[in-house]
Amino acid sequence: MDAENPVQGNYDKNADAYGQFIATPLGTLEQQLFDLSIKDCDGLKVLDLGGGTGLRARDALNAGARAVDVVDISREMMRLGQEYEKSIARDCITWYHGDISKSLDHLPLGPYDMVIANGIFDHAHNAEELEKMWHNAAAYLKPGGRLIANRNNPLSQSAAHGNYGVTFTDCQDFPGGLSFRYRTTTDPPLDFESTALEAYYSGSLEIPGKFFKDFQNVPWKETPVVKADPEFWKSYLAEPILYIFTARKPE
Repeated sequence: MDAENPVQGNYDKNADAYGQFIATPLGTLEQQLFDLSIKDCDGLKVLDLGGGTGLRARDALNAGARAVDVVDISREMMRLGQEYEKSIARDCITWYHGDISKSLDHLPLGPYDMVIANGIFDHAHNAEELEKMWHNAAAYLKPGGRLIANRNNPLSQSAAHGNYGVTFTDCQDFPGGLSFRYRTTTDPPLDFESTALEAYYSGSLEIPGKFFKDFQNVPWKETPVVKADPEFWKSYLAEPILYIFTARKPE
C-alpha cells in the first residue's frame, strides 16, 4: 500500500492521542449512541471497517460477539490496538491492513453477521471511492446482516464554537463536496484533514440504498448524557454534528 497515502499518514500521526476523543462531550455521545446500536451480538462474527485501535471491535466483543476482523489503513492505529489486546491476554480480533476505498478481495474476509463502518465515509474523495466503501460494507455481509455506521455533518454550526469537543474549520468547496479540518479540543488536539461529499453528508440514500435498506438513525435523546443535561445539548439537537445509524443488507 502507498506509504504516502494522506489518510494513512494522518491517522498514524494522531494514533497515540486518539483515545482522548471519548472524553469530549461528542466522544461520550458517540459512545453512548453506539452502545444503543450494538446490542444483541451474542455469537456473531463482525467486520469492523476502518476499525483503527479496535475501540468498536471491543464494544462488539463486550456485547457478545465471538470474533471481530478489523481492516484499517493505519498500521500505527492497529499496532496500539494489538498491544492492548495482548495486554489483556485476549485473541478475538484479527487485524488486516487495507484501504476501504479500494478492493479488499485480496483479504480473507467473510462471511459476517454484522459490519461496523464507523468514520470511513468522510474520507471518500469522489463518488467512485464512496460507492466502493459502501460496496465493501455489503460485500462480505450475510444477507439480512446488520450494518452500524456513522455520518458527520461538516456544515453543522454546533461545531463552530467547540462546546461539544470538536471544531470544523478551513472549509473549502470542491465539485461535489468540501474539504475541512476536523480538530478536537483535547490536549494535545487531534487534527484531521477531512473531505465530505454532498452525497454522504446530505444523508442521501442514492448510493447506500444500492446495498442496504431499513436505515434508522439512533436517537440522541435516548442517550444518558442527553437525558442528564438536555439544555446543554439543545443547540446540538437542533443541528447535529454526528449521526449513528443502522441498516440491513437485503435478504
